[in-house]
Amino acid sequence: MIKTILVDDEEHARNRLGYMLNEQKNIEVVATCSNGIEAITEIERLKPDLLFLDIEMPEVNGFDVISNLDLEKPPIVIFVTAFSEYAVKAFEVNALDYVHKPFDKDRLSLAIEKAERQIQNYNEDEVRKRLEQLLKTAGVKDESLDRFILKSGGSIYIVKTFDVLWIEASGNYINIVTDKKKYLLRSTLTSVKQKLDRTKFYQIHRSTIVNLDYVDRIEEGTYGDYLVIMQNEEKLKMSRNYKELLNSF
Repeated sequence: MIKTILVDDEEHARNRLGYMLNEQKNIEVVATCSNGIEAITEIERLKPDLLFLDIEMPEVNGFDVISNLDLEKPPIVIFVTAFSEYAVKAFEVNALDYVHKPFDKDRLSLAIEKAERQIQNYNEDEVRKRLEQLLKTAGVKDESLDRFILKSGGSIYIVKTFDVLWIEASGNYINIVTDKKKYLLRSTLTSVKQKLDRTKFYQIHRSTIVNLDYVDRIEEGTYGDYLVIMQNEEKLKMSRNYKELLNSF
């Protein structure tokens, strides 16, 4: 049996696809999810072989789910989509399968047969490569980042970038700092910086990026360095090599 998770925010579509999957003798639906946050949690908990994943979901869409999975063995993914021909082409280019809404029984059976062959000849590196390339081909990673999806204490949080005070490097992780909490994310400062709004976020040190909206003032420090004083009175060091922020004052 192929352990399968179904993710779709539309109840009718979720029920319809669930019914059709239950008719397949080799499919075991172990969970159905109605949103991206629930999907990330259930996928990491149950570690399915196969994932039917809706792309167009509010807040956390299908691409967000893929980007935020932390699994040693990612599942085979069949995308559920009503996307345009251009977006569907991104799936085809990267040898990833999809089913259109409304669902067609024969097309679904073909997608499952293809997935079964991929599961039998599973290659982790190839699966990761195809998913990562899809995100690039579909333009997902080129969009300006407007939110972080963060895990903390067994929960998943959506943090809007305009609520972020500053971001600081911490080894192989970064700390996302808000006025209420500090979140740990496995990423690099450089990677995150490339996705942020450059009119709002400034790098002031090799290990620190600040949100201009929360900067109160800048004070001269020693040896050509400066101190960036945040509105909550936190003091962050600004290196002489990162003085671009001064042009905003």
